[in-house]
Amino acid sequence: MTEINLTKCELAYELTYNPIYRAAQFWSFFVSLLAMPSLIYLIYKRILSLPFHGNLKFLLISYFIGTISFATVSCLNFGYQFFVPFIVSSKCSLIIDQSLFKYGHLSALVTMTIPMMLPVGFTIERFVALKMAHSYETSRLLLGPVLFISLASNCFSFSILSIPFQVSLNIVILISIYHDDPFTDNFISFILIPSNSARKFNMFFWFLIVVKFTNFACNCILLVVHNRMHKKHRKHSSSLSAKYEMEEISQSSQFTLIVTFTHLFFFGWYVTSILFTRTVGQDFFGGYINYTVMRGVFCATPTYNLVIVFIGFKALQHLNSKRNNKISTTVQIKSTGHEGAKNYDDAIANYWDSVYIRMNK
Repeated sequence: MTEINLTKCELAYELTYNPIYRAAQFWSFFVSLLAMPSLIYLIYKRILSLPFHGNLKFLLISYFIGTISFATVSCLNFGYQFFVPFIVSSKCSLIIDQSLFKYGHLSALVTMTIPMMLPVGFTIERFVALKMAHSYETSRLLLGPVLFISLASNCFSFSILSIPFQVSLNIVILISIYHDDPFTDNFISFILIPSNSARKFNMFFWFLIVVKFTNFACNCILLVVHNRMHKKHRKHSSSLSAKYEMEEISQSSQFTLIVTFTHLFFFGWYVTSILFTRTVGQDFFGGYINYTVMRGVFCATPTYNLVIVFIGFKALQHLNSKRNNKISTTVQIKSTGHEGAKNYDDAIANYWDSVYIRMNK
């Protein structure tokens, strides 16, 4: 094949100016650029004002800040790859400097991993909230920060490969990917895995897929358990505050399920396409350049960073509307018949009790 005889510089030129590859670079840069202010607006306009418990709000804010970080790194990486061809004077200048690749590639991996791991914290926090349904609303903000440190710090510590006491499975896999990689390849794209680490990185992808599917299944189980508890709860308690707390758990759990499923869909799409491309090999695509183009197309995950904003607004709008309808139905008090007379007597008694308490203070 003639492609085998091409130099690295010529391969970089052929790949960079491939129309599909160029379009993918621009799209990933463009959606990442739009995602940054959009995610900030989502946090400011919706997430900060959510009536959820502080622990879950802390995790949601951390999750979307992590997504902003990934969008920022993606914008810089893909912006570099898209605009550099306009200003370089030689084909060899299209090859990314080793140090620049290392920082860009590892930063992208770290910031991409954070939004993948934090939804596990959503599930843990929701199970704790369900278990402590009667008292959780009065508990202090502690579980959220602890879960964030436990999950996100594992991702950040990946960039400091000399830390010896990290023993979690996630860190073991992350460190094992690059600890012996000399980064001596000629790098054309920030997302193309160095040849020395490609096989181990496939294992890491499978690990993340298992984590995402397991977490999604746990979210589904959580909603089923919640519905059963809610029905049982309504039979034994008529407290409006207790019903309100159960409704808040239901609404927040549904929102985290939507976020988890959306991320799973886009990330699963990306991982499936990458694993398929690596499995069928370059012969399937008719040559090394086309094969590398397919490996270098990274649109699904950057697109998620923008799409989740619209899904978040729409989901919260729907859940709030549904919640308000339930509350308005629940708090209706009958004013006629025997039950109406009893409600009237209770209201009068409560009023005079409050007057008596104020007079005796």
